[in-house]
Amino acid sequence: MEETKGKRKKPFYKRWWVWLLAIILIVAIANGGDEEDVASPPPEEGTENATPTEGADEAPAEEPEEEVYGIGQKATVADVGFTVNGIEETSEINSGNEFIENATTSGKFIIADITVENGKKEALTINSNYFKLVSADDVEYEATTDGTVMMAMGDAMNDFFLTQVNPGLSKGGKVVFEVPADLNIAEARLHCQTGAFGTESIQISLK
Repeated sequence: MEETKGKRKKPFYKRWWVWLLAIILIVAIANGGDEEDVASPPPEEGTENATPTEGADEAPAEEPEEEVYGIGQKATVADVGFTVNGIEETSEINSGNEFIENATTSGKFIIADITVENGKKEALTINSNYFKLVSADDVEYEATTDGTVMMAMGDAMNDFFLTQVNPGLSKGGKVVFEVPADLNIAEARLHCQTGAFGTESIQISLK
């Protein structure tokens, strides 16, 4: 039997380089699958755009209520105490003296009996223009300086004319306001200040 010339070729699947390529391809595919991005988990329900609003849970700050003083109560400001002892309404001030004319008005007079207590460490000057009568609609009435009224009131009116009160002492006197006849004194208040320029002041209800 004659020998076949040359060597017989091996089938392709028996060649070593075929298997090497197959192994490389399998490894490449396996590594490629591992590098796939992992999907991010979806946000929890109700958490999207859940940024809290600043101060949303904070309750509005309440302003402290201003203390209201009435007749017979001492109202103190800058170590000076003011007390309205009483209020009198009249259309005529009787002088009680046949030689002094009575004071009259087309409206009415409001006579405020006031005590001022000096709690400062120095003398305090008091004058009737340190007081104003304020109506319910914030109309201000100055203390009267009418000569007839001052004469009819006598010494009671003069007690608050540039009077000095030493520390720890008090002084009482009367202040007169001339106002319209229909002014409701129960809705008015007395504005009191410690000096000519009203740096420190306080108000007292005249109910």
